[in-house]
Amino acid sequence: MCERLHGHNYRIGARVAGNVDPATGFVVDFAVLKQALRDLADRMDHRVLVPTRNPTLRVREEGEQLFVDYHWPGWLALPRAHTCLLPVTHTTAELLAEYVAREVWNRLGDADGLDLERLELEVEESPGQGATYRIERRSIDD
Repeated sequence: MCERLHGHNYRIGARVAGNVDPATGFVVDFAVLKQALRDLADRMDHRVLVPTRNPTLRVREEGEQLFVDYHWPGWLALPRAHTCLLPVTHTTAELLAEYVAREVWNRLGDADGLDLERLELEVEESPGQGATYRIERRSIDD
């Protein structure tokens, strides 16, 4: 388990599948997909990712400071503006891919006329080291 503070230069990639809209010729307008990805990436970029569902961490805010208690109170103290709280248990490529995929899927679900069947989202934490998460409409509809 990697619990020590460290950083990555993530890359996010997405693939979509679905029915082509005859009016536009798109499955999804890449501008809409890119904006959804950019909005999420901008929230996380150049910030310490804090997994709020990790049972070994206690996260608390005091004013403009964020404190993470790990083995002792105040194990890590950061300016709140330098953090991104994520509803995951660990900030692994696998769980980040799942989180981002679900967020993008939900955002694309709000787009008019979109007939998306599948979204595959990859998070790469360094070249050649990443994870992919796939969402398919039929698994959500079941």
